[in-house]
Amino acid sequence: MNKSYPYAQPRVVESEDGMLALLDGEHLVAKPIHPVLAFPFSNPHNGISLVDEYSKELLWLNSLDDLDTPSRQVVEAHLARREYRPVIRKITSVNTYSTPSVWNLDTDRGPCKFELPSEESIRRLGGQRLVLTHANGMQFIIENMAELDARSRQILARFMA
Repeated sequence: MNKSYPYAQPRVVESEDGMLALLDGEHLVAKPIHPVLAFPFSNPHNGISLVDEYSKELLWLNSLDDLDTPSRQVVEAHLARREYRPVIRKITSVNTYSTPSVWNLDTDRGPCKFELPSEESIRRLGGQRLVLTHANGMQFIIENMAELDARSRQILARFMA
């Protein structure tokens, strides 16, 4: 466990009103708190900051394993809701090969429409991973570009050239 913080027994709990709270043993340190991932794409389980409502860091975790099991489960559930990023399985169509453009996608959450505002909204994450950012800021992930069908790769290539 990370020993670089002032709390002897840090715990994270979800209160009845759905907010997360940081406890030191049974003593309330802060509520509400928010977990913030330092590397949300490349290393989402390591480097987590627990911040208060003013974004002041209360606790740095090298890993979610720094927390006890119930706390880790609470933080993971909260992050899963907040860090919602559908995974693109297939690009079924695009309305134009210039931007902005509207894409029809098949994702792990079902079909959807996606607006790509500019070519800069497609970023490589390393290897074959990509993140595409919708005009509204929502992010979509391609875990492995090589695993997409040929048509999807062809569409991506036109925008990434």
